[in-house]
Amino acid sequence: MDINALQNGPISFAPNQSAQGREEDLRKAAEGFEEFFLRIMLKSARSTGVEDKLTGSSAVKSTQDLFDAEIARVSSGRTGFGIADAVVRQFSGHLTYKGMK
Repeated sequence: MDINALQNGPISFAPNQSAQGREEDLRKAAEGFEEFFLRIMLKSARSTGVEDKLTGSSAVKSTQDLFDAEIARVSSGRTGFGIADAVVRQFSGHLTYKGMK
């Protein structure tokens, strides 16, 4: 998505998409961003270098990555982080139908 496009006007959707559908799509995208953010945060926390010979294998790292991805997926939209809520607040004013202002 081109961020600069937001400066030129509202985000347009197909004329047959309801306001509720647009809000649901925005909420899904916001929760997806929150999930991505949480995954990066968990990955960064694990890369601090605190590991020993027992947990330092590539198999354990792969399993931890999968675990972190699942934690991020389950947590997005349900935690008190508020990232998804902030994204929805930021972009909800830009939603409109094509041809309408």
